[in-house]
Amino acid sequence: MKIAHIVPSTHYNDYWGYQENLLPKYHVKMGHEVTIITSTLTFKDGKLGDAECGDYTLNDGTRVVRLKKKSYFHRIITSLNDRICIYSLLQEIKPDFIFFHGLISTTIFDVIKYKRKINPECKIVQDSHLDYFNYPYIGESLRDKIIRGFYRCINKKSLPHIEKIYGVTPWRKEFVEKFFSIPSQKTDVLIMGADDENINFAQKEDIKKKIKADHKIEDGEFFIVSGGKIDRNKNFTQLMNACGRLGNTRLLLFGNVNDDMRDEFDALLEKYENITHIGWLDADKVYDYFLAADLVVFPGSHSVLWEQACACKIPCVFKRWDGTEHVDNGGNSTFLDDVSEDALYKKIKSLIFTDEYNAMKAVAQSEATDVYLYSKIAEKSLECFHK
Repeated sequence: MKIAHIVPSTHYNDYWGYQENLLPKYHVKMGHEVTIITSTLTFKDGKLGDAECGDYTLNDGTRVVRLKKKSYFHRIITSLNDRICIYSLLQEIKPDFIFFHGLISTTIFDVIKYKRKINPECKIVQDSHLDYFNYPYIGESLRDKIIRGFYRCINKKSLPHIEKIYGVTPWRKEFVEKFFSIPSQKTDVLIMGADDENINFAQKEDIKKKIKADHKIEDGEFFIVSGGKIDRNKNFTQLMNACGRLGNTRLLLFGNVNDDMRDEFDALLEKYENITHIGWLDADKVYDYFLAADLVVFPGSHSVLWEQACACKIPCVFKRWDGTEHVDNGGNSTFLDDVSEDALYKKIKSLIFTDEYNAMKAVAQSEATDVYLYSKIAEKSLECFHK
């Protein structure tokens, strides 16, 4: 069938590993004809900027069409309305299924117009990555109330024509229901995950052997991996102190360290010989380090690295947050309410090659964790069409 992915609000970059890249990629692999319609907003040299308008095809066969956002008489109206005009393009493509990325663009009205006038059988779904931390209009100021009301109005008008609105975590699904007044029967969870092609399961043992050799990790040592953005919200110092006290254990950290904790971080690295920091890792390389680990631990706030670690079929320990229970699918992961040094020490010690650990490992290596792979996520995203 013909599928259109519409990315009107956020930046889009070819070949990145975001949801709006990987869902189209795997829809193509499933045999569908896929077009991404997006604005010119993109990242260039690490800065947000504009690409050229264009119509081109990616290496995997996905067509990409970039259009200028519509400008109004005032920049505030332009920002609030956030629209690309796509009706004529939809008439040309004639999609059977439309995946609309986001909830805060009036571009959705072109989609509804297409469904009403051209293809009443077209199925439309949306997703949302918004939550209490990244949505800027949750306050009680008059400005916040007006903007929030405007976006609620957009979704109220479009909702009768939408099959499903997905939050990318259970928590973000709840946010959709509360802040956009979407009834729960219209919402579901479509998790983020990992690109199957970037996880080299076939070479796992060779990858593990090389990484352990590169960092002088003995075969009998319990190998723990963690990383990402190393700041105080992620509780890395507690993890370092906990692992520093454990024998027969190695902790490897990746990622850039915030300046405000650099001195403390470096002091702990010097204090504990069993902790290694390797700095920034390219996204594709992160998968190799997860594959090499015996355990992945994230004692701080949620990031997509959680789902990617689960996709690598490795046992995981996470800080418990409401609405993130989806990273445990039958026992591959465990949660900590307390992420103090002592609590981390006790939890990790209880998992060092124990029966509890082996039970987690069995689930992690089973089909239960296939749900974190984008081949499976892409299948789920089309469930409304197949019903």
